[in-house]
Amino acid sequence: MVTANRNRVVIVGTGQVGSTAAFGIVTHGLCNELVLIDHFADKALGEARDLDDGSEFQDRHVKVRVGDYSDCKDADIVVITVGRKPPANSNRMAELGFTVGLVGDVIDHVMASGFDGVIVMVSNPVDVMAWYAWKRSGLPRTQVLGTGTALDTSRLKTIIGEETGLDPRNVGGFVMGEHGNSQFAAWSTVSLGGKPFAKFLADNQSRFSSVSTAEVEEKTRRRGDEIVRTKGGTNFGIASTVAGIVQTILWDERRIVPVSTLLDGEYGEHDVFLGVPTELRANGANEIVELDLADDELAKLHRSAQIVREHCEGLL
Repeated sequence: MVTANRNRVVIVGTGQVGSTAAFGIVTHGLCNELVLIDHFADKALGEARDLDDGSEFQDRHVKVRVGDYSDCKDADIVVITVGRKPPANSNRMAELGFTVGLVGDVIDHVMASGFDGVIVMVSNPVDVMAWYAWKRSGLPRTQVLGTGTALDTSRLKTIIGEETGLDPRNVGGFVMGEHGNSQFAAWSTVSLGGKPFAKFLADNQSRFSSVSTAEVEEKTRRRGDEIVRTKGGTNFGIASTVAGIVQTILWDERRIVPVSTLLDGEYGEHDVFLGVPTELRANGANEIVELDLADDELAKLHRSAQIVREHCEGLL
């Protein structure tokens, strides 16, 4: 359970994603203390000192230091980002064999400390890794979640903003399912300025005749691959997502975010983690908002569940 004074966040893994997430947490002043852990202790030390050196110019001082797994005992949140950069055009599931050993070792060390906070899984394939962390840690389902399709939802809104020339914050709705190739835009939930997006396009054909929901959805799905191809990896988008999730939990904001969480009967699925709209509170992932999906959307969710479940088999 998050403590009242927003005390400590631990990030395990200080590669490109972990260090950028740390920067986001520091610049937003989200906690009192940020602890960095990495297999390469010198890397974590360098990142901690570099982040801490800018404290003079931050709105709120966050003490940043290098630590070890004993620091997890009193942490409110542990963010796990361990892994490696995926090659361009690779499937996130291809990283499973490499990542599962790293994540298992991290979970064992975190839990040995006496940790009883919230685990935020970032490592890919994130839905599989979040399920694995939940099983291996023994924590309640509320206390283990993955970033899920939160970033994909932001990408969808950004692309709609690009296509229409409007602020993406005017867009409502969700990308759901696997954070991967089987993700889907739940168009029955997507609106622009309060109007269903499909109706918005139909009412403005002369202005947006070249825009289609199918094209927007495919651009959303391929966005990460395009970034990997052009710059070698993604870090800013996912780091902003992590910082947003951390803030929502630490500050008990009770926002609805499509994180990867355990389905236990919702949408007719069991024992699988998927990105679905979920209320986040100080104790983690609470109530799942079970939307009235269209039949084709529900079928896509079941397909995502099958893919994730198949990759979870044999991990324990």
